[in-house]
Amino acid sequence: METFNYKKKRTWTERLHLNHKINLRSGLYWFLGQNIIKLIIALVIIVLAIYLIDWIFDLKKQQEYIQAIVDQMEPVYVFIFFLATESFMGLIPPDIFIVWGKARFPDSAYLLVAILASLSYIGGIIAYKLGSWSLKFPRVKNFIARKYEKNFDLIKKWGGLVIIVAALFPLPFAMTSTAAGIVKYPFKQFLLFGLTRYIRFFLYAIVIFGVLKDFL
Repeated sequence: METFNYKKKRTWTERLHLNHKINLRSGLYWFLGQNIIKLIIALVIIVLAIYLIDWIFDLKKQQEYIQAIVDQMEPVYVFIFFLATESFMGLIPPDIFIVWGKARFPDSAYLLVAILASLSYIGGIIAYKLGSWSLKFPRVKNFIARKYEKNFDLIKKWGGLVIIVAALFPLPFAMTSTAAGIVKYPFKQFLLFGLTRYIRFFLYAIVIFGVLKDFL
């Protein structure tokens, strides 16, 4: 006997329109817009900060002194410290380390950016695993959940998109990674979406290096 499927299949335009309505109601566009604005503001602040520091200290005149300080910083210890900050809450802006890499190895600046991006990516993985590990200790898990409740809500609401936004924009990547571990977000997907962290580092590096070439 012939059977009929009465369930109407939506066209791609209908699916697109439906997704648009869902995203609009959920506040996704507002969330993305806010973070794009934060990204632009962050880049503007970095550029203005460099110009302000140059205006106060005259970086060209202080170049030898600055270089002497930078040369005293052993790369291994800087990398270890950076990995630690990117694994635990990530409160120190990575841009400081990007500037250091440019001053320390001017001829291999983008290689240093790649190393820093890799360390940040690894730091996100460590943060994810720490989140998973905290599930064994309810008090630790509850403390993190209370302290970073917003990150949990965002991941539960939009999943992988929040990881991408945290990797690209000024949303704490380590905190989001820890939250992803606690809510048991699929690890393979986390690894994939976390790769956008590299885009963030090179984007900032292009801006920072473009400004620094006028002073150093």
